Amino acid sequence: MKRVLVGFDGSEGAENALNKAMMILDDDGELILLAIIPLPSDRNLLDQKTYEVIKLRAYALINDVIHDLGSHGFTINGMVKEGEDIAAVIIDVANELRCDLIVLGSRGSSTLGKYPIGSVANKVVQYAAKPVMVVR
Repeated sequence: MKRVLVGFDGSEGAENALNKAMMILDDDGELILLAIIPLPSDRNLLDQKTYEVIKLRAYALINDVIHDLGSHGFTINGMVKEGEDIAAVIIDVANELRCDLIVLGSRGSSTLGKYPIGSVANKVVQYAAKPVMVVR
């Protein structure tokens, strides 16, 4: 695989997905770590101050993981996106970046917030036009 997108939230499931993605990535490929944060809204009761804290935490998480992975033959990039529908953001980013594969953890408890990760993976599998690997 040349370009693999990993949905990453710091959970054990996301760590497992990252490890699997690294194993199947071509030596000269690109690994893209994607963290998604919710936009502040009345629906999720997220105020602006909490949003800013979560946003900083997401950037730190991605940067720390990239730093911890060290150097490899492949390229590692990270990004933080915002959105209410996490699965839709994952699918949109994978399409925009022309990823060969989306890799997700099957479920977990995110360090970026409590989200039903399993339902996100399920929705991505259902709606993505790209291949999706869900790792337990």
